[in-house]
Amino acid sequence: MQRAFIVAPNIGLSFGGGGGVKVALYMAQTLLENDWWVHLLALGGWNVEKLDGVHGTSLWRFRKEGRLVVNYLLGAKDSPRVPFPIAVELIALYVTRLVKEHSPDIVIFHDDVPKIGEGVFKNVSKIILYSHFPYVARARFNIVDPVEIGLERLQSYKTRLYYRALRRAVYCDSIPKEVELVANSTVTKVFMETLWRRNVKVLYPPVTFQPKPLKVPKDNSAVLIGGQPNKRVGDAVKALAELRSRGRSIPKLYVVAQGFVPWYKEWLTNLIHGLGLQQYVHLVENLPERDLLDLYASAKIVLSTAHFEPFGMSIAEGMVFRDVPVVYRGALSGPWVDVINRGKYGKSFRALADLADTIDYIMNAPHSELFELQKKAVEGSHRFSLNIFRENFIELIEGDFGHV
Repeated sequence: MQRAFIVAPNIGLSFGGGGGVKVALYMAQTLLENDWWVHLLALGGWNVEKLDGVHGTSLWRFRKEGRLVVNYLLGAKDSPRVPFPIAVELIALYVTRLVKEHSPDIVIFHDDVPKIGEGVFKNVSKIILYSHFPYVARARFNIVDPVEIGLERLQSYKTRLYYRALRRAVYCDSIPKEVELVANSTVTKVFMETLWRRNVKVLYPPVTFQPKPLKVPKDNSAVLIGGQPNKRVGDAVKALAELRSRGRSIPKLYVVAQGFVPWYKEWLTNLIHGLGLQQYVHLVENLPERDLLDLYASAKIVLSTAHFEPFGMSIAEGMVFRDVPVVYRGALSGPWVDVINRGKYGKSFRALADLADTIDYIMNAPHSELFELQKKAVEGSHRFSLNIFRENFIELIEGDFGHV
């Protein structure tokens, strides 16, 4: 029976929450359903039952059979408190040891590949790097996400030292030719090809939610996922203020995050209160999946205001529930480039006034126009179905996948 190693996202830091972990777990489940043995490798992470509960997988049954093995170097911890470059060096040593012990047929890294001694993979049939966005691209090209506040926090000397240390721990200017390069989106692909000067395939993440039947008509609300300053939630809040200044009706905005960056949440709260929008904007943390699906099901819009977003999983998820996607229109916006295919499956904006106009149009569109927008959204979401992901992933493993 063939054996696969799947190294956790963030170069092996942990298996916990987040879209990257979900993709990695569905890779694991797909292999397990095709009679592989799978090892999950990380410094730490959640137990299998919690991973299943958060991400919707059913890995517990394979763990019970003994075909799923969890290898956490530092034990079951949400996110080990180790300086990140040191964490990368630790995971490199851990992977090296386990490869020698178990001789896997395939090793899948996420985001970047830690530097590992020559000869470690000489008996491994396939090595894949699946990148949600390389950390080393940020270090090499000095990429800082466009944020609405807090830029000084991202340009400190600590950030420069972090990047310098990281470049010593991962493959930067070149990467071993044995490593097959795969990106989660067109945006990530461009950076990977610029960085390593090799062809990169694209395997889109899967939407794993099943649509719920609508028991009542959709209400005037929008959903935005993200609690970090790069998500530019304040832009959405200011667009609602713009609608009020015009005398237009204001929809409810639900901002959902596993956890907000504390100082950013404080800034958003002050902004919301300063604009008098407390009854319209709701910051929601640690929302159970069933409640998130209810929000998607009842909303008319799923919104992305981030200017730099490699893919945009929440947009694809909302589209499954007939939410009309409204995304920032930019060359580095995965929701624009990949998810709505440059406007084929949804709406876009550039300036705040443009965003306000688009929200107002959708919220007040006649039934027939809204129906057509929703129909396009659902059609676009089908490209990211779990079945398509499984088929393409198995083709990638078997060497037949050609989406470039």
